[in-house]
Amino acid sequence: MNVIVCIPAFNEEKIIGNLVKDCLNYCDSVLVCDDGSFDNTFDNAKKSGATVIKHSKNKGKGAALKTLFEYVVQNDFDTVITIDGDGQFLPSEIPKLVTTIRENNFDIVVGNRFNSKSEMPKYRQIGNSLLDKITNLASDSSLSDTQSGFRSYSKQAIKKISFNNDGFAADSEILVDAIKNNLKIGAVNVTVLYKTGTKTSTMNPFSHTVRVVSSLVELISLRRPLLFIGVPSIFFVFLGIYFLVNVAILFNETRYFSVPSTVLSVVTLSIGLIFFMMSIILFSISKIHKIR
Repeated sequence: MNVIVCIPAFNEEKIIGNLVKDCLNYCDSVLVCDDGSFDNTFDNAKKSGATVIKHSKNKGKGAALKTLFEYVVQNDFDTVITIDGDGQFLPSEIPKLVTTIRENNFDIVVGNRFNSKSEMPKYRQIGNSLLDKITNLASDSSLSDTQSGFRSYSKQAIKKISFNNDGFAADSEILVDAIKNNLKIGAVNVTVLYKTGTKTSTMNPFSHTVRVVSSLVELISLRRPLLFIGVPSIFFVFLGIYFLVNVAILFNETRYFSVPSTVLSVVTLSIGLIFFMMSIILFSISKIHKIR
């Protein structure tokens, strides 16, 4: 049963060489997607024994994962391990993910970092907790670490999973789509290092969280438009009717016609009706896609 380790990497020249060599001790081959790096990531990964695919420009982690998964499907590997290229995870724990996915017939096993929560910086704890809650809301699940990049996948999972996001939100979207396809997901505790001697994130943590949240909100809106767009639209419609009734009552009692209240009621009603139509259209589109 052959195992391939897939590494999305962007400007990781200081880490990637040793990471590839360490991973090769626990798998049959290593595949690196150099996502438009402008340093020596490509050369160092290749010299260390990895097969390397290079993007001409930086497209994002999700785009790198798509490239890696396409290669895996074409070359028919049995078990796929994804590990971030920043050196935060230990390749020595790869067998733990491989064993867990095979012995329990899981489709995906997520490396859970929260057993090391005390070492995690506070801002990361808050950001990850928020993203976990939103991802679980989108997928009707209760996964404890939806943002971990250290995972194992079965051959069947790689073939079934579909995701559109090219950025960091891909980690969440993969799990949402996996649950939609009734794939079995498990978790195993892994070690995570926050002091690797190099910068472990190329993006401001606040910007990262905002981008992922916005992508997840968009995903939720598309998957459950009646709940997340339709319900608020009904609130706006009733609010608009409330203001309109008040205008009518005020005019009937005092003969005073309130222009501001009328404008407010019309705007609120319009927003509600537009949102309601959007929810119906998106719901119809999602149904058509499910049928197909």
